[in-house]
Amino acid sequence: MLAGAMRAYANRWATAVGDRIAIFANNDDAHRTAHDLHQLGVEIAAVIDSRPEAPKSDNFEVLAASEVVNTHGRLGINSIDVKTPQGLRQIQVSALGVSGGWNPNIHLTCHQRGRPEWDAALSAFVPSSDLPKALYVAGAANGKMTTAAAMQDAVTTAMKIAKDCGLKPKSLAVPKTSDESASVTPFWYVTGTERGWVDQQNDVTVKDIKLAHQENFRSVEHLKRYTTLGMATDQGKTSNVLGLAIMAHTAGQSIRETGTTIYRPPYSPTAIGVLAGRSRDMDFRPIRKTPSHKWAEEQGAVFVEVGMWYRAQWFPRAGETHWRQSVDREVETTRASVGVCDVTTLGKIDVQGADAAAFLNKIYCNGFAKLDVGKTRYGLMLREDGIAMDDGAAARLAEDHFVVTTTTANAVGVYRHMEFARQVLWPDMDVQLISTTESWAQYAVAGPNARNLLRKIVDATFDISNEAFPFMACGAITVCGGVRARLFRISFSGELAYEIAVPSRYGDAMIRALVAAGEDFGGCAYGTEALGVMRIEKGHAAGNELNGTTTALNLGMGRMVSTQKDSIGAVLSRRDGLTGDDALKLVGLKPCRTSDPVPAGSHLMTKGSPIDAKHDQGYVTSACYSPTLGHHIAIGFLKSGDQRLGEIVRLVSPLTNIEHDVEVVSAHFVDPEGDKLRA
Repeated sequence: MLAGAMRAYANRWATAVGDRIAIFANNDDAHRTAHDLHQLGVEIAAVIDSRPEAPKSDNFEVLAASEVVNTHGRLGINSIDVKTPQGLRQIQVSALGVSGGWNPNIHLTCHQRGRPEWDAALSAFVPSSDLPKALYVAGAANGKMTTAAAMQDAVTTAMKIAKDCGLKPKSLAVPKTSDESASVTPFWYVTGTERGWVDQQNDVTVKDIKLAHQENFRSVEHLKRYTTLGMATDQGKTSNVLGLAIMAHTAGQSIRETGTTIYRPPYSPTAIGVLAGRSRDMDFRPIRKTPSHKWAEEQGAVFVEVGMWYRAQWFPRAGETHWRQSVDREVETTRASVGVCDVTTLGKIDVQGADAAAFLNKIYCNGFAKLDVGKTRYGLMLREDGIAMDDGAAARLAEDHFVVTTTTANAVGVYRHMEFARQVLWPDMDVQLISTTESWAQYAVAGPNARNLLRKIVDATFDISNEAFPFMACGAITVCGGVRARLFRISFSGELAYEIAVPSRYGDAMIRALVAAGEDFGGCAYGTEALGVMRIEKGHAAGNELNGTTTALNLGMGRMVSTQKDSIGAVLSRRDGLTGDDALKLVGLKPCRTSDPVPAGSHLMTKGSPIDAKHDQGYVTSACYSPTLGHHIAIGFLKSGDQRLGEIVRLVSPLTNIEHDVEVVSAHFVDPEGDKLRA
């Protein structure tokens, strides 16, 4: 490493980079590093100085007119080979410091196209003598590399500035300083080897620079770009002069004739941390709160981060000491009576225009062109490669107006995907899109008393009976005496359920009104954990199943991919490899012993087969304890799973040391015929 860095570690931070150190140098300053380290108790193996007249020392060995020609060690240095006038010598070391002299910081003087000038005595570039008006350089930055010289230059420059400003400066006394030796003799690289490192950040060697010359990349600008010399974070501060000197030597010309690149702002690269600013820990990204957040806080809700959103995970009540108690109660109450859940975070995209239906017909793999006004349809969206991208529902509020919902995680991605399709794939279609996720607060009302609860909220002019507002219906309504709203009869829980949306400014008032109305039926609010339990009990696919590797066929929705129309991903979803007889299929799993867990991430094996990747039959994606059934359940993917219902397979989870038998069942644990949600 650089000898100056070794000295800084020792003097500033009391840290030795090794217990036996050698210094390889061509200048007096390196001897100062060796002296400082010795004074601090670090053993100096030797100072290897390329100059014949190297300073002597009583404290450590100095090898004059010598060179380090090789190093030894794996994952660290343990010895060096030194070529001395007496012959080759090996020295045991734990670190090697290298020092080739100092370069003035000339970068700022180049920012207005100033060309640095070569100083042969200093063996470095110094600022141009033709600097822009009002730019002055003094001290080490001006090539005055000793304390006394820097002081004198500072006084001289100060006097010059005063005169240029029209002042009559008083004479300034130069502080008395003991000057240090700063002699340097150019030594650019060890001859006889091509492996010498020049730029240690970009791994540029002497060989690379010579190859650039051989390939006719001979200007300094071309050298930099051919070899990547000086392109790392130090922007050439430690490597440019070395590289240019080697280039000049190879070309048989002086360094002054070879020239140098100039430097662009900033002088120091901007750290990633500066760009991030305060975006770390809880401020890593913006925190988004649903309209019901304040109310949920008042109820003592436990929150969970869902993307950038905070959502209520469960609502503990007095006497509940474990989260499962709260979640089980919420599930049981919802299935027995009614529950309310904030689903505002679902993506909402307004799709309008004469071609809105035709556009969605191309976006979704199932048909939407003939969807009646006032109806909602579940939709599956595929990527171009036929893999399932997202699912949701599209409600047709008018001939030219749809509201599309997406999963929370994919809200932004789906909107971008649809905008790309609108602008690039079908720019001639009369259709416009806008994200309204934050514009509407939306709540799921689920359970046998869901309709009864809503009758206390929805204005009486709207008939929400089963006959007037059947399953998958939708429409614009008013609530609480005239507040505009939207009502969708869709179910994620498998119960009679609705989703009601109001403008976000009414979101807090709406959750309070819904929960108050539900108290008459012994209802409750439920969070994302209960929501997840009920969707697993019903066998609904969600983010764990839409994991970027599954197809409609895997999800048990192969028939949804219409063959009567074209849509994104439809053709490639039917390609070889995705439609085999042994394709993974979504199934339900229940333990043969009701006390056994069925953890997500577990793998499924045929009973009696070896437990290894070769015999892997599938995996578990979502799992929970079902208070409805009284034991753990799961859904996951199993090869030819739809043909293996009733089979006993082996569930293995090496990470959690679990291995037991589970039964393959339908993914629809609760109300498989769908009678409840149509009640």
